[in-house]
Amino acid sequence: MTWLAGLFELETLNLLALLAVVFIGLPHGAMDGALAVHFGWMGRPVKAAVFLLSYVGIAALVVVFWLLAPVLSFVAFLAISAYHFGSGDTTSGASGRGVVESFARGGIVIGGISQFHRHESNEVFRAIVGTNTAVVWMFLDAIMVLTLVCVVEATLFKQHRERVSFLSELTSLSLLFYFAPPLVGFAIYFCFVHSLRHFSSMSAVLRSTVSRFRITQTTVAFSLISWAVGLLIFAQQSANIGMKPALLQVIFVGLAALTVPHMILVDGILDRRLGERTTLQEADLSA
Repeated sequence: MTWLAGLFELETLNLLALLAVVFIGLPHGAMDGALAVHFGWMGRPVKAAVFLLSYVGIAALVVVFWLLAPVLSFVAFLAISAYHFGSGDTTSGASGRGVVESFARGGIVIGGISQFHRHESNEVFRAIVGTNTAVVWMFLDAIMVLTLVCVVEATLFKQHRERVSFLSELTSLSLLFYFAPPLVGFAIYFCFVHSLRHFSSMSAVLRSTVSRFRITQTTVAFSLISWAVGLLIFAQQSANIGMKPALLQVIFVGLAALTVPHMILVDGILDRRLGERTTLQEADLSA
């Protein structure tokens, strides 16, 4: 049996969910190339080389750490994903309140999916990190407690309309995660909530400095490279450990590897620059 034939023997819903993550969700991170153009790095050979080598180098380090300590690496990935997912959805402007809301929103995603479907989620975790998932569940239990505290606090500091919108979205996501299988629930959120919001926010940032053609060009190029590398690794791994474990490992280890440099760009450099611009504008208005 070929690896392609084995791939299509996977459960249909799970297969569609995983393919959606790869082909719909992953390109939102591929916009990092357009963000590098926005920063002015890609027009300068030295800066372009530094950006590309740093991005690939950080991703490679994540893979190396995962191979050395898969459980701890997976827990770290879940932690930063909880913050990153939430920070992309938060509507709070104040920095402290933004962090609280980020963990409230992101914790619902990371904790809700796993806690509503502990058996199915554990099977996914076992395929990704091996048989010992006790530490993973200790973290997920702790993140749910933190999430509930953050939800209460975020609800209290919001005004009436924001509060209704905030609680309505969390309730809708919770119902989705409760009724949908874990991989399907994650794919729907990742592709049609997180990724779409990222596309929208990045378009607003990039449109003043980067043409639509350039955004599309860099996003497609980064996506194709990621897919090609992932396909090669999947073809190799599937012969060793089977189709489904190989697919899960390639997708989630790949997401972890790409999420770290992506967060450095989006949640670090971009947020800092936007914050500096806002401060300067407020200073000009008050002058």
